[in-house]
Amino acid sequence: MKSGTIPIRRALISVSDKDNLNDLAKFLEGLGVDLVSSGGTARYLKKEGLKVTEVSDLTGFPEILNGRVKTLHPKVHAPILFDRDDAVSTKELKKLGSEPIDLVVVNLYPFETILRGKALRKEIIENIDIGGVALIRAAAKNFDHVMVISDTKDYVELKKELTICQGCTRRITRKFFAGKAFSQTSYYDHLITLWFLSKKQSLPLRSRVFGGRSIQDLKYGENPHQNAVYLNSPYIEKKTKKSLNIIRGTLSYNNLIDATAAYKILCELEEYKKSSCIIIKHGNPCGVTVDNNILSAYKKALNTDPVSAFGGIVAVNQKVDEKLAKKILSIFTEVIIAKSFTKQAIKILSLKKNIRIVEVKKFDGALLDKEEVRSVLGGYLVQETSLSKPNKEEVKVVTKRKPSKKDFNDLVFLWKIVKHVKSNAIVVGKNFCVTGIGAGQTNRVGSVKLALNNSKILEKKYSKDKKSFTNCMASDAFFPFPDSIELASRNGIKCIIQPGGSINDESVVKAADRLNISMIFTKTRLFSH
Repeated sequence: MKSGTIPIRRALISVSDKDNLNDLAKFLEGLGVDLVSSGGTARYLKKEGLKVTEVSDLTGFPEILNGRVKTLHPKVHAPILFDRDDAVSTKELKKLGSEPIDLVVVNLYPFETILRGKALRKEIIENIDIGGVALIRAAAKNFDHVMVISDTKDYVELKKELTICQGCTRRITRKFFAGKAFSQTSYYDHLITLWFLSKKQSLPLRSRVFGGRSIQDLKYGENPHQNAVYLNSPYIEKKTKKSLNIIRGTLSYNNLIDATAAYKILCELEEYKKSSCIIIKHGNPCGVTVDNNILSAYKKALNTDPVSAFGGIVAVNQKVDEKLAKKILSIFTEVIIAKSFTKQAIKILSLKKNIRIVEVKKFDGALLDKEEVRSVLGGYLVQETSLSKPNKEEVKVVTKRKPSKKDFNDLVFLWKIVKHVKSNAIVVGKNFCVTGIGAGQTNRVGSVKLALNNSKILEKKYSKDKKSFTNCMASDAFFPFPDSIELASRNGIKCIIQPGGSINDESVVKAADRLNISMIFTKTRLFSH
């Protein structure tokens, strides 16, 4: 026998999910493996005509407390945990009158499934597995001598291993499945933690775990040389299945980043109860409009920056019909997100081979986790997800000129958008339509120039009556100097919304007064890195 190869002579089976169990148990019996089982699993196997030793016969102790205690016994755990290479442990096991258990096949109570339903508190608690987790951890800890299988999907791999190795398992295989088992119990405990504690209660804890179930392996990450996987958030998975439907295609890593950015902005705009359209490229909006008509909203959003829109994501909060579908196909678009699609629209859009079509039924924020997680030097950063309106109590007009009601509403609209633009961020526009965006510059005046230049290009292209396309501007953080205000004034800006908070606020406000610009301080910074 090769070093590290262990024969399977005795197996403990205790499962909630009995998929493919009959096939596995008969395979093990065919190899001459003795089967030990508990409760419902033992009854199931006996019905299938298999010879099974019940755990209660092994321990000499019946199940008690309505099945809460059945495998938590020395005569169950000692045969799993004992070190076969230690003479003292071997003697102690013989003294107990026990024989080694070489294979543990356990899956846990369906806590996750129960949690997704409308179960009562008592049912949820009863589905917190104790004995199963203890068995899995014991077998995984002793992987040098014991094989553990904790997922029904791994029965095929177990059978392959036992076939190749003639009834034995290799150490390398046992170690892999031990690691997988610990991963599963960690995820299981993570789900339980989410039930006990809200996100706010979890934030200050000294130890944190982030978990999810793999939805799909992605072709690659941001770039082809980076591997990536898409995990669900257990906190919102049940909402995802009701609200998110990928009708056509498979979303890539970058598609998911952009789709999330689009979704966040549409959630911000739902309060207007009108047609909203967002075009996203590389995580930043390059066109945003709220309009009475969805086709008109798309056209205006596209006109903002049609060059950047090429290869981007289009998201709308209405149904996509034949007319809109044809218009969207006039420019290369990777992903289209909408509340719904007509059959004819899907047929038209599907003419493009690699297009992805995604249905999101509600833009209410339910698909967003309440926390954002990012890996950094030596660990992780965790923060609350930001989807909020300006605090009316803190919003203050700081200039002599007051914005009109119309201008104020436009400023609030731009404030919602600038929150989702990479810093330094400037957004300009008018009439609930973004006309220029300055993103990701290392100085604020650079972002102001970008946003205003784009707006001027738009004005030259489409203005028929020479009226300015832009008179409002939003900034994600304070203006450190008056230079941006002066540049804005020279380009037709009459109203500005910004957080304030600079040591130079007084000189910035004086510049605005001198230039007859109305300015609002929100006292809320909106950095997005």
